[in-house]
Amino acid sequence: MEPSYLGCSDLYVQFYERTEPTLTNVNLSIKEGEKVLLLGPSGSGKSTLLQVLSRLIPNTIFAHMKGEVWGPAQKGVLFQDPDSQFCMLKVDEEIAFSLENRGIPPIHMPEMIQTVKEQVGLGDLEGETPIHSLSGGMKQRLALATILALEPDVLFLDEPTSQLDPIGTKEVIDILKQLNENQTMILIEHKLEGVLEWIDRVILFNDRGEVAADGDPHVIYKEYEQLIEQYGIWKPRLWPSTWEQLLREENLDIINRWKRKTRIEKQSHVQPLVTVTDGALRLGNNTVWSNVNVEINKGDWVAVMGPNGSGKSSFLKTIMGLCTLKEGFVNYHFPFHSQKKAIRPEVLSKSIGFVFQNPEHQFVTDSVEDEISFVGKVEGWSEKKTMERTEQLIEEFSLSHLRKANPYTLSTGQQRRLSVASMLLKKHEVLLLDEPAFGQDARMTDELAKRINTLNEQETTIVMTTHDVEFAYQYANKLIIFAEGGLLFAGSPEELFSNSPLLKRAKLHEPLYIEYVKRKRIPEEKGVVFS
Repeated sequence: MEPSYLGCSDLYVQFYERTEPTLTNVNLSIKEGEKVLLLGPSGSGKSTLLQVLSRLIPNTIFAHMKGEVWGPAQKGVLFQDPDSQFCMLKVDEEIAFSLENRGIPPIHMPEMIQTVKEQVGLGDLEGETPIHSLSGGMKQRLALATILALEPDVLFLDEPTSQLDPIGTKEVIDILKQLNENQTMILIEHKLEGVLEWIDRVILFNDRGEVAADGDPHVIYKEYEQLIEQYGIWKPRLWPSTWEQLLREENLDIINRWKRKTRIEKQSHVQPLVTVTDGALRLGNNTVWSNVNVEINKGDWVAVMGPNGSGKSSFLKTIMGLCTLKEGFVNYHFPFHSQKKAIRPEVLSKSIGFVFQNPEHQFVTDSVEDEISFVGKVEGWSEKKTMERTEQLIEEFSLSHLRKANPYTLSTGQQRRLSVASMLLKKHEVLLLDEPAFGQDARMTDELAKRINTLNEQETTIVMTTHDVEFAYQYANKLIIFAEGGLLFAGSPEELFSNSPLLKRAKLHEPLYIEYVKRKRIPEEKGVVFS
């Protein structure tokens, strides 16, 4: 293949602890200024290709690689986990570090720092703010700002909106859209609203790390629709219809997918499991939220939502005993807990399971199989019982081919599946899930939702943070919304999503079914649930 601006020929990549290659016989030629979207199922090698083209493999990340790779020297890479690329302690220092690498004189830095902060929606963020105090979404914006400050020839973006709320997602997509038309961009993204309109090209991978299709985005989605469906690759929200078609032809298959899943509401006595009374949380010098009063009942499926930085993950950590309230108290209605008395996380873990937003924060072993079976060994289960449950979860979460792999070598989506699977070995009264669908393809997200729903039907109480409005609307029976320094809302999905001013304050949008009902102008009777 004749070398172009950026590309590879006969590329083969295999990680040393894997028995199968991640990428096989990949040949790509990318023009200067092209905007390229990489699509494929979880674990198909999208991130690996991005790491190869940016030369992180083999310069920083070690793997067995064959083939030729070429491209310009000045590159900027935004990782899925922004923490992995920060090297300074404070916000402005991190951006200044990028400018120092370009040789920018210090006198010009303050103005340039403010410009890129405003570009990513962090214009009001104090420069002395410690990076560790930022939410995951704000860290993602900061990481993007540091990359833009480099003014790279090629911009590599690995799911840049993965931890952003819906409004923040749109803002970042708009930023990328408005970049210089000569900016070459390689993008991995599953939130495709507003993306396919300006992307020049889609490269579609199959589950063996091979290029299955390469071409115009709309042509790929039309001609390879069956393959996209088979691999569970994300599609635009309305695909393949438009609002005009739906309102005219009423495609019931699509509309039924948007509806709330049927829930049999329990008529028996409500049994509280966790209550937060007059809660106020302070991290460092910042009050995250205050005056919070919520009750989580046995059998609830609670979705915790709100803008980035509003304290959603901190709420879960407070329930788990990892964060201590400045004011108020958390009361657990478990047999081992006395009223209004602090309790250690290791004691709470007898009844509460926790899946962290960053999966690697909870890994403690060197293989997928050992990670899932770890709790059984700690609990003193028999080897037979432990391995039977482990094998079942390995199969359910599509991890069979990775059972001996080190958890840290997995893709982000695979790590997320492993973190959830390891927490399901033992049955918990309450399961806390921090962005459970993060990094998953559409098929795995759907399967994960069904798996959690089954647990919920079996009386496991679910509390999850999510930015996914459709996920929350379809499954949760209660929403807790953090915004504006406190608890903005606690109630049913129907109550929230019928209140447009409240949605705006929460930086959320309407679920597709609610929007459809409004566009169709179906009269909604008071108290009627559209299910």
